Amino acid sequence: MNTSRSLLALATALSIPFATAMPLSVAADSGPIKIAVITDMSGVYSGISGQGAVEATKMAVEDFGGSVLGRPLQVDTVDHRNNGPEAAAKAAEEYDNGAELAVDLTNSATALAVGAVAKQKHKLEIVTGGASSALTGANCSRYTYHYAYDSYALAHSTGHSIASDPNGKTWYGIVPDYAFGKAMLSDFTAAIEPEGAKFVHEDTYPFPTTTDFSSYLLAAKESKAQVLGVLNAGADTVNVMKQAKQFGLDKTMKLAVGLMFLSDVDALPDVFAGSRITDSWYWNQDKAARDWADRYTKRVGNGSRPTSIQAADYSATTQWLNAVKAVGSVDADKVQGYLDGRKFNDFYAHNAEWRARDHRVTHTMIVVDVLDKSQIKEPHGWYKILETIPADKAFRPESQSTCNKDW
Repeated sequence: MNTSRSLLALATALSIPFATAMPLSVAADSGPIKIAVITDMSGVYSGISGQGAVEATKMAVEDFGGSVLGRPLQVDTVDHRNNGPEAAAKAAEEYDNGAELAVDLTNSATALAVGAVAKQKHKLEIVTGGASSALTGANCSRYTYHYAYDSYALAHSTGHSIASDPNGKTWYGIVPDYAFGKAMLSDFTAAIEPEGAKFVHEDTYPFPTTTDFSSYLLAAKESKAQVLGVLNAGADTVNVMKQAKQFGLDKTMKLAVGLMFLSDVDALPDVFAGSRITDSWYWNQDKAARDWADRYTKRVGNGSRPTSIQAADYSATTQWLNAVKAVGSVDADKVQGYLDGRKFNDFYAHNAEWRARDHRVTHTMIVVDVLDKSQIKEPHGWYKILETIPADKAFRPESQSTCNKDW
């Protein structure tokens, strides 16, 4: 009798943890599915991404219906402050607290740092803002996709175009001292050398604390180089171009801008007029792009038009949600298996493919000239599209991929 009572008491005691744990498990499976927009909310890249990236991602979630697999969707905003270790720590916290996807990552150092965390946690990262081609090269991963543009695509369009001119053979580079700048310099060097061009010198500057570029620009002017390679982005590009104009470099050198966005032109249209750049998307390139941009502009309420990064955030989020719905799971391995090799088209990505070899998402790119204020027909209509680069020509060929694939 005593033995029976003891066994009953033990069984009752052992059952308590399971009884209390069950609702927690059910709650975890029925709680919100989180998407972490890890971006620059207040620094040099906030204008090209920032709050606009958050709003674009929320638009995608709302357009999808606000839920998937019977669970609500939640968008978390994470300010990486352009700091790789900080981005990694915040991403780990997000993943541990229910985030299944990290998106945006406008800053290559943060993209690479979060990629390492995604690999460790077996969660997905889709990079729309970081440009370093190392994301699909030396640092490629099963859990990272590179979605919008990269330093290879930028260099082999803009760089090749300028270096093929007889007056584009000697270059002076201004380069931010972190992963993005190093990738841009490497890819631009590889792009111009076959045309008989070279960098005669490159200055690397502290990032993201530099705002005065006068010493670098005066040295560039003294070098007698034919081309100034402005291999940065965001507010840094705006500052360099503004100061280059002040010092008259635009009168003696070709200004080659590696990466520029619509918001940069909005800030200083007189400075950027006449520039030729490569981008992944433009809000007025076709009806589908304009229709989406009109909705975005109405949502943000300040009259601004979206950058290509912000459009890519919407597109990437939607594509991920479609994959989750298709496989019936948020499991990263299942979603990755579904995406690899899949082709698609939407308002942002044309003739696109989730390339399985190295997780480069390929799609068409555009080459544009920045119009003078006297030439634009409506606010923010700065671009004249000169060329559409086919998806199979825009990015590093699969046969030349440097990804040491281990999945």
